[in-house]
Amino acid sequence: MRAAQKLFLRIGHGKSEMIKRPSDPVLDRDLRRIINSANKNGDCIINTGDGYYRPRPWIKEEEKEFKEYTWKELGRGRDILYKRLKMQETFEKWRDYGVLHHDSRKAGQPE
Repeated sequence: MRAAQKLFLRIGHGKSEMIKRPSDPVLDRDLRRIINSANKNGDCIINTGDGYYRPRPWIKEEEKEFKEYTWKELGRGRDILYKRLKMQETFEKWRDYGVLHHDSRKAGQPE
């Protein structure tokens, strides 16, 4: 994660100081973990698709990108919660009915 930490330290304020997303998927994932942690602890780094930067509230374009980013994050969060709810409902139905859809085995029978 050392390479990701070095990239993280280069993330600047403003789109002009944006760093590009790494082409190496492992490095990009490590960098996203660091950014996620930083954002949960008082930082504000967004991803515009091309790269990462800290948006400046007084720059209209950066404020717009910040709002777009946070709306997308909200949508992803809602989607995850909805998926979890539907999975939970299905699991409970399987438990209640004692059968699995597309499976002739009864719940509780050994495989």
